[in-house]
Amino acid sequence: MSSQEDLKAGHAPAVKAGGMRITQHKSPAASGATPEKKSEEIAAEEEEYGSEPKTDKHHQQVLVSGAVTKGDKDFTTEAVKAIHEKPRPAKDARPNHPHVHNINQPRKM
Repeated sequence: MSSQEDLKAGHAPAVKAGGMRITQHKSPAASGATPEKKSEEIAAEEEEYGSEPKTDKHHQQVLVSGAVTKGDKDFTTEAVKAIHEKPRPAKDARPNHPHVHNINQPRKM
């Protein structure tokens, strides 16, 4: 029964030091959320379902906005590189100094 008394809302109470809560990050590997498959299980799955087909990147056709593209043949690497690289400015654009606007108002007497 002592273990149930230590639980708060179904889990252990917060860890505190000096009246402040301390965060404890849990890694996904430690919690066991993703169990690792053994090589025997992987071999059995490949035997049952077969291995994944290899995709050929050079002859792959992709549908982009209704038009079929053929990967590197439609857009050469030089053309894509030229589009993605931004042109450098020829001159430096320095920020202008703010003008001080003195408003002349009558003084108190």
